[in-house]
Amino acid sequence: MYKLLNYIHYLRSKFRESDTFEIYKLHRYLQDYKYEIDETTFDDLMLSEFRTQHNNTMTSCGDEVFDHWLYIIKDEPDIKYLQNDLEQIIQTGDTIVISKLLRKVGKQKRGNIVTDLWNGFTVRSFFVDKFQYVFIVNVFFASLLFVIKRTFLPFSIILFLFVNFIVYILTNNKISRISGSINYFIELCSCLKRIEKKTNIALNISFPNYHSFEKIKWCSLLFKEGIGGAHSQDIFSVLIDYLRTFLCLEVIAYKAASRFIIKHIEDVRNIIYYMGYLDCLVNSKNIIENNDVVLSEIVKEKSIEFENLKHPLILKSVGQTKNIEKGIVITGLNMAGKTSFMKSLGINQLLATSFGFAFASKFKTSIFKVMTSFRINDNLLQNQSRYYAEAYRLMELKNKIHGIRALYLIDEILSGTNSEDRIYGATVILKDFSGYTDSIVIAATHDNKIAENLRSEYEPIYFDGEIVDDQIIFDYTIKNGIVSKRNGLLILKLLGITS
Repeated sequence: MYKLLNYIHYLRSKFRESDTFEIYKLHRYLQDYKYEIDETTFDDLMLSEFRTQHNNTMTSCGDEVFDHWLYIIKDEPDIKYLQNDLEQIIQTGDTIVISKLLRKVGKQKRGNIVTDLWNGFTVRSFFVDKFQYVFIVNVFFASLLFVIKRTFLPFSIILFLFVNFIVYILTNNKISRISGSINYFIELCSCLKRIEKKTNIALNISFPNYHSFEKIKWCSLLFKEGIGGAHSQDIFSVLIDYLRTFLCLEVIAYKAASRFIIKHIEDVRNIIYYMGYLDCLVNSKNIIENNDVVLSEIVKEKSIEFENLKHPLILKSVGQTKNIEKGIVITGLNMAGKTSFMKSLGINQLLATSFGFAFASKFKTSIFKVMTSFRINDNLLQNQSRYYAEAYRLMELKNKIHGIRALYLIDEILSGTNSEDRIYGATVILKDFSGYTDSIVIAATHDNKIAENLRSEYEPIYFDGEIVDDQIIFDYTIKNGIVSKRNGLLILKLLGITS
């Protein structure tokens, strides 16, 4: 019996090998934000690394909402609503209960709930679409064979089961992924029911209507994750798996559930987002409790004020304090902290206006679209030099600056060309950027002349260190003015390249 069942699942897996699909993220479907950051900025700010270190959400919905927040900047009312919800989560005693319930749901093992359910179903198969007719015809001919001659009863049963088995093989690879998502969705509804019963949580987003989906709860028993499976060891589970195979019970459950879900698609979306939102709130609570984090304060005027600002990915990060109301040109020694400061500011600005908190003791800011130009390299395949790639990125930033309030972070501006052209080009470009009075531009450079040329438009700050016995000691702290030291040759000497 076990060998036959395993062989059936082997045949099904062979059919499924060619079943590929494109995964869509929740961010693709949501428009609940003021600004969206681009992929270059996402990479420059090391947001993938931030996700790896700080995303401890417990459900697949939580993963989706967390990823969505990493790409967006919310408007002021939405940030305040989020912070109110976060404060409630921090203060409530229900967090432990909520965490246990979310952890019980866990991450989805088969399918992708956003890809499979958010926009309905995309299964294209004759046997799935017309299953009810195929099943009726099969019943009719099996019954007809029995009516013609009663001794044909064994043959009519075999015919009926055989046709169902063929239908199972032809349909299961089409619906297996989506049935996994339906089953996961039903688990989410059960979790919501327990949350409503066991907690007093009341967030600014409406508690979703899950009650209607009680009607399709039975479907989860007939899906693969319900009862049975190829490696079931008890006789009852094995029997259920045979019935699922030879009576097409999974297809029947899929058809019933899919019709109901499509009819209530808005409720489905609300449930998916609410569960992800709640999961992210609990995750944010844990981040706040385990790090030096403060809720951000949103203001109308164009400014960024922070105290003890730290990078969320750097251990023993040195805190920075500054009030920024205009553009800044940063000079400094190599490795003194120019780039780290800009990355720290960029990622905290995003977090402050998306997650509602920042890694600081104080963070007060307006709503800015964050854009960066850090990791610019040449592209041999497209015949682009590093200088061309840098200039092209600066052109992109200039084209996006119209009509928005933006924070631009530019590291080593025009470093891919000679000193004379760099000083002239950077001075012209940064003077042009300073004319956009709604935005703040922060640029780092090794050319002190650029900072000198822009004293009237930009505030100069610098990072340096002390050279003691051929060793460099950095304090990684912001200082006002233009750096007066150099350490490039000393680094070469320390590495043994020069004497």
